[in-house]
Amino acid sequence: MKFKIDKQRKYILIAAAVLLLFGIIYRLFPFFQGIQEADSEIALKERQLVKYQQMVRKGNDLQAKLISLIRTLEQVESGLLTGGTPALAAVDVQNTLNEVASRSEVEIKTVRVLKPEKMDKENYQSIPVQFTISSTIGQIKEMLYRIETSPKYLTIKKIRIRVPHTRDLRQIQSDLTVAGVMKLAES
Repeated sequence: MKFKIDKQRKYILIAAAVLLLFGIIYRLFPFFQGIQEADSEIALKERQLVKYQQMVRKGNDLQAKLISLIRTLEQVESGLLTGGTPALAAVDVQNTLNEVASRSEVEIKTVRVLKPEKMDKENYQSIPVQFTISSTIGQIKEMLYRIETSPKYLTIKKIRIRVPHTRDLRQIQSDLTVAGVMKLAES
């Protein structure tokens, strides 16, 4: 059996086949496009994942640095003056100065607590104490050394040395202003 197809039917079948092919392509194109888009989306997600992993590693590093800084702060703050008020902190400075003076064999003649000073940092305050001593140069040198190396963070803000009009030229009179730092109570 032989089918005979005339030219007109042949063109119609070819046109139908082309339309069918275009229909199939039209129907399957979003599927192939979705595959291609999925590949690019996967690559994007992989890049985001790498970025997030880097951020997590940086976060862990920052956490370790924060713990280290907190320990350092606690260690540094152990040298601050104790007492909840400037008056109590001034007593701490006086006690430290009395101890230093007795170890240096110097007698403190007068002590005057000065007005507390706000520091650049909000949470800290400087507590200055002025005192007068009579000593030799060696004793004052030893006393200055002991003040500077005290476990409390004390600084010598001002020093005035004078020689009194007496026959003993080895004795000098000194006015020193020493300041310590206290942490203010957090509100």
